Amino acid sequence: MWNELYPEDGNDPHDDDHAAEMHRLRGLIMAQAAETEAVLGMILVRLDPGQNVARPAGQLLLSIRQRLDEQRRSHWSAGLDLIYDAIKRRNEAVHRPVEVGSSWAPYSTGDGGEWVPVITLMCDQEYDEQNLRKDLALQHRATCEAVRLLRSLDL
Repeated sequence: MWNELYPEDGNDPHDDDHAAEMHRLRGLIMAQAAETEAVLGMILVRLDPGQNVARPAGQLLLSIRQRLDEQRRSHWSAGLDLIYDAIKRRNEAVHRPVEVGSSWAPYSTGDGGEWVPVITLMCDQEYDEQNLRKDLALQHRATCEAVRLLRSLDL
């Protein structure tokens, strides 16, 4: 984008070609989190049909926790905590400013290394493609837990 907006600037500080996969993964994290949020809305409607579900995922999760009976809340405690963790990670990916850069990663053989694209995003720490893949897997697990909870309400 920098090159398109400022073609006269020969020193491009951004290497977006190398970070394209990381930006794609950020988008997938956001999309998967939206799926979880939709399921949370369905759960809340099932628990309390009059509820407004046009709220952020964190608020939906809090309302769900408040409406689950003690037995279900205890049974689903780990799943609800996983969903909470996924919401926090999604919020970091969405709301933190993104700076693309590179970090030197030595080879495991100790023979040299390579520059690896990173996003400085999560609490100002280096955050690479592997971290994004882990966050995407967390989002997927959160959606699965939300679907399982929704299904359990029918049983």
